[in-house]
Amino acid sequence: MTSPGANLPDRPPETRFPVLPDLPEGAGAPRAVGLELEFGALPPDRAAAICQAEAGGRLRQLSASEWVLEDSRFGTLKIYLDSAWRPGGRHTAAEMGVAVARQVVPIEVVTDPLAQDRLPEIDALFGALDRAGAAGSRAHLLHGFGLHLNVALADPEKGRDLTRVARAFALLEGWLRARDPLDMSRRVLPFTQPFPPDFVEEVAALEPAAPPDRLFDLIDAHLTSRNHGLDLMPAYAQIAPDRFARHPAASGAVAARPAYHFRMPESRIGEAGWSLAYDWQRWWLVERVAADDALAMRVAAAQRETAALPMLTEAEAVTAPIARALGPFASMAPQGGAGCRP
Repeated sequence: MTSPGANLPDRPPETRFPVLPDLPEGAGAPRAVGLELEFGALPPDRAAAICQAEAGGRLRQLSASEWVLEDSRFGTLKIYLDSAWRPGGRHTAAEMGVAVARQVVPIEVVTDPLAQDRLPEIDALFGALDRAGAAGSRAHLLHGFGLHLNVALADPEKGRDLTRVARAFALLEGWLRARDPLDMSRRVLPFTQPFPPDFVEEVAALEPAAPPDRLFDLIDAHLTSRNHGLDLMPAYAQIAPDRFARHPAASGAVAARPAYHFRMPESRIGEAGWSLAYDWQRWWLVERVAADDALAMRVAAAQRETAALPMLTEAEAVTAPIARALGPFASMAPQGGAGCRP
């Protein structure tokens, strides 16, 4: 059973962007993180210019709705309208299509994988977009914009940490959602559905060190798409490509990569009190639970207690058992969201 060690803190870290704790399967650093931020209200050419002003590099326009910033301080940044709606070309009709689409379709800024110590700099870039008027998910009824974190596996070759981290997220997901409910615009879209209860129950019953094939068995039995708060399909496709090829999600747009695709967070850009640090700390909490079997067992017991409560129980009562199990670490995901941190 894992107990707190040199890189397994017994209290919440004071830094806004703590380094991920060590897992039994690998060190917390230097695991890289790629980011995808969606927002509206800014023309994409203006967003691209702001990224260049903040990060340097060479900006190239590929079409009326797509830019690439090369050789920046962050490597390559991509700036574009959501790919499903992206007009091609640079002619007048394409420009008009961009003007219409950007009212409800997000602009995305996508980074290369970055070292964790670069996250404050990316947060500053997001701050520049915020000051220029970028608007997140709650600024419009039709927005459902997200912030995605692509966090490298601790064991990118064999994925031995997959079960441990997926189990911790499954135990915490309902609590995280209750502590800070998603905006309705995000909840009605299919992209961030919670894990189904049967999957949660069976994943929670796995040994933390169970091989990834055991987790893949449960994914095959219960998950038909990647559209969950934690998308495990890219890692599945990377670690077991032949097996994943038989999964229904393989027919969709799944890019194999050794990373956790944390897609539950909303884009809150433009809101007071929000920054990238808020959602990074919530992911840090998932990995802190994953790293410590004793803590995970306490959270599992609290999750079973929560699951047994009547459906109409008040939200604070629903979140209380897991908050007690987490102890001081509960402050990493404050009740009420980013503006309510103690």
